[in-house]
Amino acid sequence: MTAADLEKVRAKLQFIREARRQIEQIRGRGRDSLLADPILQAAALRNLQVGIEAMLDIAHAVIAREGLGLPGTYREAIEILLRHRILPDAHAAAFLSMASFRNRLVHLYDTVEPAEIAKILDQNLGDFTVFISAITERYLVSANDPGGQRP
Repeated sequence: MTAADLEKVRAKLQFIREARRQIEQIRGRGRDSLLADPILQAAALRNLQVGIEAMLDIAHAVIAREGLGLPGTYREAIEILLRHRILPDAHAAAFLSMASFRNRLVHLYDTVEPAEIAKILDQNLGDFTVFISAITERYLVSANDPGGQRP
């Protein structure tokens, strides 16, 4: 990847980190607060959407620069990264679910229930960390390696 590509990836990773930080603040207010407050629910959903969108932007950038194909859907973009072992297979279901959830947030937003939001905040924020680590180790750590070797 070029230096400009790597800078774009760094910027998108920062969006993911910031979205996760804000989601963690919402989670810190407690499940009952989240379930009772539509504004907290909306903030959680927006930050989930931004985090997932940034992941998908990174996926498309990697696919384009690596010449890995032409995904027709967000799910296909994740499948390509999994197939090429850019993302760990152990988290395949989580990443594919995130792509599907993004579509629900954008197109079927009225089907997302507060209890589902609370469950995601309780159980799935680590998926962002796994994605960040996989991309960082593959593209950013190796970019700083004077030998140019990828881990």
